[in-house]
Amino acid sequence: MSCTVDLVEAEVYNAYASRDFNTAIKGLDYLVSVQPGDPRWREFRGAVLIDAKRFTEGLADYNAALELVRDLAGPAQAQADATGKVNGRDAPAELVREKFGSTEARLLSGRALAYEGLGEWKAALDDYNAALEVAGRAGLRPDPFVVNSRGNVNASLERWQDARDDYLASARGFQMAKGFRSPTGSTTQRLDGAIFASSNAALMLAQLGDEAGATKEMERIARRAPGSSDMKIALSALYWSQGREQEAEDLWRFACEEIVVGCEQYRDKRWLREVRRWPPRMVERMSDFLSIRGPKPGSGAASGAGA
Repeated sequence: MSCTVDLVEAEVYNAYASRDFNTAIKGLDYLVSVQPGDPRWREFRGAVLIDAKRFTEGLADYNAALELVRDLAGPAQAQADATGKVNGRDAPAELVREKFGSTEARLLSGRALAYEGLGEWKAALDDYNAALEVAGRAGLRPDPFVVNSRGNVNASLERWQDARDDYLASARGFQMAKGFRSPTGSTTQRLDGAIFASSNAALMLAQLGDEAGATKEMERIARRAPGSSDMKIALSALYWSQGREQEAEDLWRFACEEIVVGCEQYRDKRWLREVRRWPPRMVERMSDFLSIRGPKPGSGAASGAGA
């Protein structure tokens, strides 16, 4: 049985890495059926379901995984506190507390993503708050990914200052970290996260009405990340609104022609609002810039990624 489980698990990871969600889900259905008491499979399937935008099913898996972990945590912690062992193996109480705290926090933040997909912002905010609280009780630092995600939810609730505070805290957290490993084994350098969170904070500053301050922050970020198009495009919109037309055009052209990611997605207001999650004021500035410029000669209809 363990050999079969290992083979299916490897197939699931390969399918997930290639974004073949249906195959990954089928494999995880099998793993859940043969090891129903193992919360790992519920968590993994929940994550894949969310990526497949099957949010209600993903939510159910995270609920089940949380219940399983909490059922395991109580007796294990009691054993560790009393004897320093769990099931006969050495297990210092602090390490057990950290392990289960880390797992519960991760599950809460995963469930929050499901709530986000369903547009249940208050429930998502509650779960992100709980995830950070549980992690803190376990002696862990706040996860900057979770803090950034809480900022996204605060922005969706139009709590612009709270969102900015979260993004700034997330950027600081990334700068203190060494790097992160994803479930598929790839790594994300801390600078990538810090740049993204700082960009979000600058966008919130514009939404709060300080466009001059936002411009300065975006200029600093653009210098730190010359290969990133996001802040260059945001600056194009702000420069245009400030009467700095040539600078706006130059930055837009550079982002469109010299950076691999390009600029086409930014022509799509829905993508800009719902996927990239720019706040309303910046979406309006971008729309004004594009409407006055008109479409790129020979480009035809604007294209975008959508959600």
